[in-house]
Amino acid sequence: MVRSSVHSSPPPGRRRGTAAPAAGRMTIDELARAQGTTTRHIRDLQTRRVLPHPVLVGRTGSYDAAHAARLRAVLELQEAGFSLAAIEVLVRAWERGAALHEVLGFPPPPAAPSGRAGAEDGEWADLDHWSPPRRGAALSVVPSTVLAEPAAS
Repeated sequence: MVRSSVHSSPPPGRRRGTAAPAAGRMTIDELARAQGTTTRHIRDLQTRRVLPHPVLVGRTGSYDAAHAARLRAVLELQEAGFSLAAIEVLVRAWERGAALHEVLGFPPPPAAPSGRAGAEDGEWADLDHWSPPRRGAALSVVPSTVLAEPAAS
């Protein structure tokens, strides 16, 4: 069975993740409004176990900054082109502490010589075991926006 979910963009003039109640705790309505999504989408993410359920205070669910940060990350992955099914796989892998090469089914990367990273590696320069991606069949499942290269054919 294929599940679909409703995902909305933030209202015009409003950036996702810019508002949160001062107390640090919020209801599902406040969380949805702050992140520019719907309560229905949040509940769908909870059903899929991508977003943890709230702490119950009486009969009201209470969300905190950790919920907001995780929701923001999930919404950004969706905007980058990841499906909810792919995000579910990533979250399960993260929860069990899997490395990226394990998630992708690649062999472990070789150890990089010290001082190898240079300016050409951009934001990845500070990672010890990273080497620039090579386009191939396995990487074609990763959205091109993530690799900052044209989409694989």
